[in-house]
Amino acid sequence: MCANCGNEFSKWSGQCSACHEWNSLREVKSLGKEIKGRRLRNGSGEPKEVKNLKEVKGENKSNVSIFSTQIKEFDRVLGKGIVRGQVVLFAGEPGIGKSTLLTQLLGKIGGLYVAGEETAEQIALRVERVGLDKEKFDILETNIVEEIGTVMERTNNVFKIVVVDSIQMMMSETNQSTPGSIGQIRESTFRLIEMAKKSGAAIFIVGHVTKDGEIAGPKMMEHMVDTVLYFEGERNGELRILRVDKNRFGPTDEVGVFKMEEKGLREISSEEVSLIDSKVAQIGSTVSLVMEGTRPLLVEIQALVTESFSQMPKRIFSGIDFNRGQLLVAVAQKVLGIPLYKEDVFVAVSGGIKISDPGVDLAVIGAIYSSYKDKVLIKKSGHIGPPVLVGEVSLLGQVRKVKMAERRAKEIKSLGREMLAINNIRELKELV
Repeated sequence: MCANCGNEFSKWSGQCSACHEWNSLREVKSLGKEIKGRRLRNGSGEPKEVKNLKEVKGENKSNVSIFSTQIKEFDRVLGKGIVRGQVVLFAGEPGIGKSTLLTQLLGKIGGLYVAGEETAEQIALRVERVGLDKEKFDILETNIVEEIGTVMERTNNVFKIVVVDSIQMMMSETNQSTPGSIGQIRESTFRLIEMAKKSGAAIFIVGHVTKDGEIAGPKMMEHMVDTVLYFEGERNGELRILRVDKNRFGPTDEVGVFKMEEKGLREISSEEVSLIDSKVAQIGSTVSLVMEGTRPLLVEIQALVTESFSQMPKRIFSGIDFNRGQLLVAVAQKVLGIPLYKEDVFVAVSGGIKISDPGVDLAVIGAIYSSYKDKVLIKKSGHIGPPVLVGEVSLLGQVRKVKMAERRAKEIKSLGREMLAINNIRELKELV
């Protein structure tokens, strides 16, 4: 079975013929006995009737179909809240705070916590540390996915939220492979989706990530669920970003910002987010305004350009895509005429967040040029703060207009700063 796309083959080969990924085929055991007559979302076995959409009730004023998480940043990411029967894949690196955030979610609403990795006593310690009410937590210690369905049926599906921690520890009795294998993850995910659609409970599935940042397991798992959330940030830092990668019921460009504190995660507003270390202009430092969904954030870009003593100069980028960073270094070398081929270049986004907004391109090149010249970028008007540079840079060095440009300029002005109007990166020479 291909670990990337989930396609099955009768023999091993070096390349998957479906997705063309190399060395992705893994041997799996028999999927076990086949359950005949099983139909998705129809446990009774009776044939399903065709429904006209006009007869199907959606969201109404009583919020029967959609209910709030009572955490504003969580609602911002999901849309209006949680949809009944929604299946959410919640992924993140170890120690980033996945279990803590989902524990706080259950502490607000109440629900069933399926502990596949921890004991009830360990979860009780976390609940006490965060300061939540223990009465809202029902704990099921199991890693058998069928037992979850049995408990939900026995309790008449009273749970609005079910947290499964984690999918890599779950196993189905109909599958003979070991927990964490491709077959088990796929079968367990299918079973959980079946339970969610039948009972109406929203199921949050915790997923581990690999060293490459991908969710461990078949790619098909992300297609099966309704929503895919990533919880990211620097483990040694305080800020945590909740990002949505897929959402059938809401936007896919919103983010939620949290701060890790002694009592757990605290949601913070845009005004409280401070990703700028210095308030005065410094060598190798620029400021840009990025749009994370509809939320504007001021971020500081820091660069260090130093003479290289190796045949292959180093290129290290933290917080921005490596290939994008390589491209910007090449554009700066060609258009600005600086010999970066013999310089080590280090670029970092202050605050430890990852940025995919192309509007940060100009700020990255500005920080690199400032560090190379060993001079501060200062506007002629004498503004003492770090310059605010916003714009996408083309291969020819031209600065393109980015989306929501008017809103960015208005936000920068409201913060007491001024966005520099630059049409070509050659104009950076006039600022040093």
